[in-house]
Amino acid sequence: MPEEIRVPDQTPSMSVLDKFIGVISSPGEFFQSVAGTEPKTSNWALPLVLAIVVSIIFTAVVFNQPAIQDEMLGQQMKQFEKQIAEGKMTQEQADQAMQFSKPGSAMFLVFGSVGVTVVIVFALFAYTTVYFVAGKVAYKSTVSYSKVLEVNGLGMFIMPVATLVSMVTVIGMGSLFAQPSGALFVSDFDPNNSTHKLLAALNVLEFWGLYVTAVALSKVWNVSLGKAFGVVGGVFVVWTLIKVFGGLSLGGM
Repeated sequence: MPEEIRVPDQTPSMSVLDKFIGVISSPGEFFQSVAGTEPKTSNWALPLVLAIVVSIIFTAVVFNQPAIQDEMLGQQMKQFEKQIAEGKMTQEQADQAMQFSKPGSAMFLVFGSVGVTVVIVFALFAYTTVYFVAGKVAYKSTVSYSKVLEVNGLGMFIMPVATLVSMVTVIGMGSLFAQPSGALFVSDFDPNNSTHKLLAALNVLEFWGLYVTAVALSKVWNVSLGKAFGVVGGVFVVWTLIKVFGGLSLGGM
């Protein structure tokens, strides 16, 4: 008798809204239903597009707030004054740079929107690659790259919600750094201060996203949540330390 050929289950028939609600409200149950199915491009592409659109809205709305513009101009002036004092640029170059990067200007919003799009797309594939390799090394996972990409992408449904919440707190408090993180406990935030940057990295909304990603990976890797979170949390800690002490800007991934 020939061996029975097992055809993988098809992805559950759910609308985009159903998937969004599933990731937000019951990630364990949702990702369990997705774990044994064939990966679908739309499952990571749609959350990616939504995350980009909401992030562009954030850029357009937040950087048109007078309080935010004043805050950014102050930070830029400090940076340019430092570079002028160190002989890295002239006053004329600083003036030209200020005009080019003036918060709220059309050029600033265009480059800001393009920049955030590139960062989000790069982040999705970079983190997926790290998780894929980590799964193979740590847990001998045989899960395909496309499956890890799918569940990691689905986890991005958290990002639009987190972005909108951050937009409300930033506008409400009149500071780009007034996000639900340890930065709220700093009265005069300095983006060049390592301690301040470390506090800003302790963001409640980002921890939510990390938890959902760990749940997703635990289902496809078929390991405990603790083991999956060990990988996700480890990646977060390493990247945060690189950003904080490696001189990268706060606006990095």
